[in-house]
Amino acid sequence: MSERKLVDIKVLWTNLYKSVRTFLLSFVRPSESVLSYRLVEALVRRRGLIDEIEDDKYHLLLKINIKGSRTVDINDVAYSLIPLSLTHLPKTIVQRGEYSLGTFLFEGFSKPKLVAASITLSKDSEKAVRYLRPILISVSPDVSDPLIKKHSGKVSSMLFREVITCFSKYAPRYVPIINSIHLLRPLAVVVIRNGNKSYDEIKAVVSDGSEYREVRIPIKVPSWSLEDLPPKIVEDVRMMIINPIIKKYDFAPKGAFITGPPGVGKSVMAEALAAALNLKMIELRPSTYRSMWYGATEKTLNAIFSQIIKKRSEVALVLDDAEFISSRKYTIHEAHISEISTILYHLQRPDRPFTILTANNPDLIDPALLRPGRIDVSIVLGYPDRVMRRKIIERDVNRYGVKISDEVIETIVKATKWFSAAEVNAFIRLAASRGDGSIGLDEVEWAKRRMMVNVSERKSMQEFLRWWVSKTQGMVITYIPSDNDIE
Repeated sequence: MSERKLVDIKVLWTNLYKSVRTFLLSFVRPSESVLSYRLVEALVRRRGLIDEIEDDKYHLLLKINIKGSRTVDINDVAYSLIPLSLTHLPKTIVQRGEYSLGTFLFEGFSKPKLVAASITLSKDSEKAVRYLRPILISVSPDVSDPLIKKHSGKVSSMLFREVITCFSKYAPRYVPIINSIHLLRPLAVVVIRNGNKSYDEIKAVVSDGSEYREVRIPIKVPSWSLEDLPPKIVEDVRMMIINPIIKKYDFAPKGAFITGPPGVGKSVMAEALAAALNLKMIELRPSTYRSMWYGATEKTLNAIFSQIIKKRSEVALVLDDAEFISSRKYTIHEAHISEISTILYHLQRPDRPFTILTANNPDLIDPALLRPGRIDVSIVLGYPDRVMRRKIIERDVNRYGVKISDEVIETIVKATKWFSAAEVNAFIRLAASRGDGSIGLDEVEWAKRRMMVNVSERKSMQEFLRWWVSKTQGMVITYIPSDNDIE
């Protein structure tokens, strides 16, 4: 957590609902303004949303654009938490005593900076307070709306942990109350942006006679880092890829190819590379540019690459599941051959951005793409070993706020032999669901009976990867643990 000091931390009581109290903390001094009440009004107008506190599937993304050139005053927004928690949220809490409502105000999104928070709960309810539904208010988020929806649960967990840390430091007597509450998915997410600003994207326009097509591709902020990768390959990645590019050596690689079975962390690796290079990401998918009209696919691709190259110093180009750029020996349709040739042409341009490809089956990728000068480094990922599985488990239980002991973590490490990283994550979520937010030995045994993997099939996949590495030309970074390391 940041070393910033709180400006205020207190308990608020409302005269309307005397059995309800609110814990409030703020890193800024709230100031009453028109903007404060407009934000409150925007939420109150959706009163039905707040009343559906028990419906875990109910979810709203509320977008507020501030018109004109003035910037959003964070102190004004912070004040809105006070009338919300004193007047409008308590009614719902009184009716559903085991639920509480938390309002988390923060700046940004990919790296959220907590500004203020309030937790409103019932004191005299016959039922103990068990659940917290958060309302997130993000000022000037740096990611697109789809990514906000996708990662809102992760962000709320991070903010809730920071709130608990703040109370532990400044008001420890309230920690047992707050720490006993189980965090649920966000009830609503409010994003506040200046009207003249939006999240980054590239826009390419193709016009050909009567046809006019506009393509928009979001620019994504990476959410993973090198610390999330297997420790055994981090040093090689730094030495062979990161350092030469950061130091702007002429011999620095132009791209990386990441391959391995489904779920082992190829997309995580791609985001970690981009983050380490201080780059954002543009993901190019066939659905974005393909057209049924003859020649239109190539024109759209050329227009997209033209816009991408303008941002080459800011972004990494990612072609996820790049099997669609299959070897031309497997391709029989001339339109597909033309598409591949267009992509290969742009990927050998000296002014293109750093390019990352991922694929489950490396044999399908056109060999012309994986030669030095286009994609210089291949990274081969196998199934995680014991050390990496423990790292994945510890990361996931912290991210989800799961209560677990070190003994149980070690049991899960043993129980998930030959699991992919995605399957280890699924195992944690499955066990935590049965344990209502905590995992013990019983939950581990229960989850084991519901998740099975074919060990012999996975050993064969590892052998295939070793064979592919043995015949691959150029620079290769491998993480293919031995059977003993996995088991």
